Amino acid sequence: MPFIMCPQSLTDHIDLIDVQGWDFQHTTASLIIRGKETAIIETGHHRCGEQILAALQLRSIPLDTVRFICVTHRHGDHCGGATPLASALIEAQVVGHKYAIATLYEPSRLNRGAQELFGKFAQPIHPLPNSVATWEVDNGDQFELGDDVSVEIIGTPGHTSDHLAYLEDSSRTLYMGDAMGLLGPKNFTVTPTSFPPSFKFDAYKASIEKLQGYDPAVLVFSHFGAVTGSDIPVIFHRALATLDSWKETIEQAWHTEPTKVAVMDAIRDRFLQELEVFPPEARSLFIEVMAKGLAKSLIPNSDELIG
Repeated sequence: MPFIMCPQSLTDHIDLIDVQGWDFQHTTASLIIRGKETAIIETGHHRCGEQILAALQLRSIPLDTVRFICVTHRHGDHCGGATPLASALIEAQVVGHKYAIATLYEPSRLNRGAQELFGKFAQPIHPLPNSVATWEVDNGDQFELGDDVSVEIIGTPGHTSDHLAYLEDSSRTLYMGDAMGLLGPKNFTVTPTSFPPSFKFDAYKASIEKLQGYDPAVLVFSHFGAVTGSDIPVIFHRALATLDSWKETIEQAWHTEPTKVAVMDAIRDRFLQELEVFPPEARSLFIEVMAKGLAKSLIPNSDELIG
């Protein structure tokens, strides 16, 4: 099975659920991992918390068995659901990098930045109450759920400096967040998640190569779905090849005409048709923003022109 796009069991103890980011199907995926205790990997936007709670109830998972609410990084479409989930799952702690945890407690700066970049498509993070238990983690940390189910945390900077991936050891299921890109199932594409202001090209590429070394059996993208078996090496290759193609396209456009318009037009013209996630009316804006992020990472002293 090359792609898993519908909510279903990936293994006998891991479920893929569609939390409907931007209120749109097949846009944001989360995992429910079960041992004696339960972990949620990725929370989506604030409103996605309701989808996750419904998924727990549908599976008859007692809410008081959920111990870990894990986020990959500080962006609102990944950590925003942690606040409503923490209110409902009172035995759980919120797990993330220290920068993601700090953003959850005080999200106003990130909310302003998201509004500037995405306008009507920005969905704010609601502050996490100080009473909520949190656990600041980093590369190499792990936690146990019982029944031989354990999760390893992998530092994957590049998309953001605080980005983490989560590997369930027994099944080799790797949840990557935004570490490797956006999965396009129709055309077998992977679009770089090069959103400004924190994207770093070299770190992002190194993180993809790092994840490749873990030899996962199931590869899960936040946006959206999972890949299994012999298709996994193909997807890793596509991710790295497309990243280099974006780099080449941006550098050629900048050399010809060093303007923001030239860079964005070049990326849009070549790659927009490959972007298959996010609401259709948002895709042109999102690919322009990603072009801007990659250009700022690649081109020295381009801030004034790229904006």
